[in-house]
Amino acid sequence: MNILLVNDDGVEARGLALLARVMREHGDLYVVAPHSQQSAIGHGITIHDPIRVHERKGLFPGSGARVWSLEAKPADCVKFALYALNLPVDLVVSGVNDGPNMGTDIVYSGTLAGASEAVICGKPAIAVSTDFGYFDLAERELAGVMSTLLDSRVLSKDNVLNVNFPRRGFEKSLGIRVCDMGDRPFLHEFVEIDGVYWAKGTWGEGNNPPGTDVWAYKNGYVSVTPIQVNRTNYEYMKVLRERLPGAE
Repeated sequence: MNILLVNDDGVEARGLALLARVMREHGDLYVVAPHSQQSAIGHGITIHDPIRVHERKGLFPGSGARVWSLEAKPADCVKFALYALNLPVDLVVSGVNDGPNMGTDIVYSGTLAGASEAVICGKPAIAVSTDFGYFDLAERELAGVMSTLLDSRVLSKDNVLNVNFPRRGFEKSLGIRVCDMGDRPFLHEFVEIDGVYWAKGTWGEGNNPPGTDVWAYKNGYVSVTPIQVNRTNYEYMKVLRERLPGAE
C-alpha cells in the first residue's frame, strides 16, 4: 500500500514524525506537507501566489519516505502530491495534529482539510489529533489504533475517519469509541495591541452527552468520527420543498 502523509503543523512537526514511524509498518510512504505552520487555515488553497517546492532528504530516517515541503496549504499538498508529483496513493493520513479537532473545530482545521481533500480526490483518508503538547499517549497507542482501523476494513472513499486521542492526564485510553461530532463553542475575544487586533479566546463547555467526540476526549476514549464532504442536509430539503412555492 502507498500512503501519503500530510499535516498542518509543518513538515518538521513532532506529530508528523510520529505518524511516519507508525505508518511505515503499513506500506511505502510519501510525505508532502506544508513548509511552515498552517494551523486553522481551513480548506484554503493557493491560487494567487506561486507554490514553491522543496525536496527534504534526511527527514524521518528509517521510514523510507520521500519527503517534500510546499510553501502552501494542507489541501494544496494533497492536490500537488496527486496531480503534480503523480504519486500512486492508496491512502492519505493527516496529522498527528498538535491539538484536538472535535466538533466545529473541523471547519477551521488544516488537518481535516488535508484529509477531506483526499476524499474529494477519491482517496480514503484518516485525520489524527491529540491534546495540545501531549503526544505521550498517542506515541504509545497510535500504532494499535491505526492497525485496528486498517485491519477492520472500515476505510471509505466517501468519509474521513476523524480520530482524536484523549486529553492530557490519561496515561492509557479506555479504547475506541465511534462518536458523533460534539458541541465545542469558541468564546471569541479580539485584543487590541499597538493599534492592531489579535484573535484570542478559548473553548466553552458546550452540550456533550456520551457518544460525542468531545465527551470521549474528556473521558479517556479514542474517538473515531466519520466526516462527510457532502454537507447537504437531506432532512431539511423536505422542509424546503414543502414550504417554497413551486419548489420540487
